[in-house]
Amino acid sequence: MGFSRILGRLLLAGVAALGTVSGAAAQTISLAALDEAIGARNWSRADQIAGQLDAQAGQGDIMAAYAASVRHAQNGQCSDAVILADLAIQAVPFFVPPYLVAYRCYSDLGQSGAAAQRLATLQAILPEGPERDVIAQLLQNEQSRGKPVFGGYFTAAPSTNVNRQTGEDTIDGGIWGPGQIPEEARGQRGVLFSLGGSVAVELARSEMASVSSVLRTDIRYSTADKSFEPSFTAELPVTFKVGETARAVVAPFVTLGLDDNRLDRTEIGVRSSLSIPLDSQQRLAFDLRLAAVERHLDPNRSGFLADGAASYSTSLARNVNLTTTARAVYNHTEDETLRTLVGTVQARVDTLFDNGLLLGVEGTLGQRWHWRPAPFQLNDQVDRFATGRVEASHRDFTIGPLMPSIYYEYTNSWSDNVFYTYDSHDIGLTLRASF
Repeated sequence: MGFSRILGRLLLAGVAALGTVSGAAAQTISLAALDEAIGARNWSRADQIAGQLDAQAGQGDIMAAYAASVRHAQNGQCSDAVILADLAIQAVPFFVPPYLVAYRCYSDLGQSGAAAQRLATLQAILPEGPERDVIAQLLQNEQSRGKPVFGGYFTAAPSTNVNRQTGEDTIDGGIWGPGQIPEEARGQRGVLFSLGGSVAVELARSEMASVSSVLRTDIRYSTADKSFEPSFTAELPVTFKVGETARAVVAPFVTLGLDDNRLDRTEIGVRSSLSIPLDSQQRLAFDLRLAAVERHLDPNRSGFLADGAASYSTSLARNVNLTTTARAVYNHTEDETLRTLVGTVQARVDTLFDNGLLLGVEGTLGQRWHWRPAPFQLNDQVDRFATGRVEASHRDFTIGPLMPSIYYEYTNSWSDNVFYTYDSHDIGLTLRASF
């Protein structure tokens, strides 16, 4: 073999080896590698990786501040940890881990107000779902330390089909011919108002757990059917740690629901939530609600309810979060023909732009199974539905500590039962904590 050929092969092997080494180095410089170093308390390695991540991003020493905040927190130096965690929060508001570092350290320092504020801000950037439920409970626990805490909400949602009824005016009666659908059974334009309030009192607290008592009132009013539906709930949420980082909530509850000043519904059950950080970018969360249901005005609908969800959240970019959720709701009624099972999958992307605009885009697909056939059909009824939602707010537009958020939502439902075939355009205004 000639010298030139040997030299050529050596050069190719060297290039390949360099590529392998550089590729391996690139793979080790990641948030996952930073998490691994922090978990091993290899602080020199963590600082090295954080510095390289910051150099790649060109946004300042954000990851270095985060890594140092965790180090100080684990060493009991919370005064230093909160300063660094807050710097990371200000630079990257959608980066979740520094919020939890700041919350725990402010709480340990006895600064309950600051701890609650970090949780309120974190709650504001999270979409509705299991993870947000856990943070909401932690926030309520922090706010109710040593005193009752009051909360409330109000929403108004104009809709082209507020009662979610059919958009058709006739039904195919098979051999009996078409039939007319009465006006009151069709979709109606209107506004759905929802409002409520709560009071929470902390009963006991330890390093591992917290127990509270909560009374809550929720009121729903629709201008379409003029229905006024208040409900009253008493619950006993217990919040506790699971391992080093996971948080769980278990809350027995009782709910009484009224319809036209008559007791319509009694629910007795338990709800639970679990939030599990996987690393700096990824998180899992779970919800489960089980309840025995008594429908006093319609006993055939009495039975039990099981409602469970699982969500996965991850950071797609510096200020872009993706949340996916799968949910199943089973309603087991005394009358077998009234039983239903609903399954949904949802994906949502939230983006914070440099100019302060916060934009959320959400899509949901679902299917509902009935234990009865549709009218004039032989097979059990199946409904399918899809929902798209766009939500926008701006960090510079606030009302006191709150940031108004406006949304538009479109729903389309199609079914072998004409009464479940409809579409709807909804707009609404909500308030979230500013950050």
